[in-house]
Amino acid sequence: MMVDDVLGAVRERLRTPPSCGVAGLDRVVADALRPGKLLRPGLVVGSAAAAGAGLADRALRHRVVLAAEAMELLHVATLVHDDIIDGSPLRRGRPSVVASAGVASALVVGDLLLARGALAAAGAAPNGPLVWARALACMARGQLLEADLRGAPSVEAHREYAALKTAELFRASAEIGALAVDAEPDVVRAHGEFGLHFGIAFQHVDDLLDVVGDPARTGKPAGLDAANGVPTTAALLLEASSTGGLATLVAAELEDASASLPPGRGSAELRAWAADALRRTLHAADDRPRRTLVQLSAVLDRFEHDIHPVRETTPCTPTPVL
Repeated sequence: MMVDDVLGAVRERLRTPPSCGVAGLDRVVADALRPGKLLRPGLVVGSAAAAGAGLADRALRHRVVLAAEAMELLHVATLVHDDIIDGSPLRRGRPSVVASAGVASALVVGDLLLARGALAAAGAAPNGPLVWARALACMARGQLLEADLRGAPSVEAHREYAALKTAELFRASAEIGALAVDAEPDVVRAHGEFGLHFGIAFQHVDDLLDVVGDPARTGKPAGLDAANGVPTTAALLLEASSTGGLATLVAAELEDASASLPPGRGSAELRAWAADALRRTLHAADDRPRRTLVQLSAVLDRFEHDIHPVRETTPCTPTPVL
């Protein structure tokens, strides 16, 4: 229940953002911040709880709230900018910021959210801004890789792209959650590794929705990646008539995510949270890939309990970080 209370506090802060002094822009910011699934804040809070933190402590709880807010602000800011790049008309079932307010306002809103996210990260932990900025730099590198991905599409190239563009934000979310409660460095690293592999698995599943997602459930049009010429793992495997390969890729990432965590109740709760998050994401698919959905469901059932050897990974370390 304490985890739910912390997420409730994050949701309330997002619903009531501070004014920037321009009424028209305030409305656009408030609309952009309508809470979505809150996956990244959920991982922040779950990581803090799994680190053994007593979230009943008011000061620690406030730092965790700031950490979760920082990661969601970063996430939303990059979505606003992504929608400019992709020309997406919808976001979370409503007109995107660029569709409703234009390119100029969307650029300013994204920048404003980034500034507020950096401030929240500074209040979460001494190294919070470092982790936050590293995630942003990695995401920018991932965006720049998109052109290369179009030119030479492959499952391996897409994994690198997904690691930078999506999974590094999940890595940072898990790390800053642990940092906010003064966890030991080895715990921060382990949680970050978990977040990275979960993030890649999440992107594989989310890519499937671009092919077979129900817009009424996803809140955005299907086929945007294909329309923009961005090959995804799901599309590449479907093209090769290898839909079963998607479940294999997701399973490999989740095995490594699980193996990065030490035994214990907190780790089990993190795995349960991740499995639930992926199940909720799969719920947005229509019924066409029935076999793939069944395979992925079985993978998630095993993930909550299985532990396997983990591969060594190198975190994105852009130079300079700040």
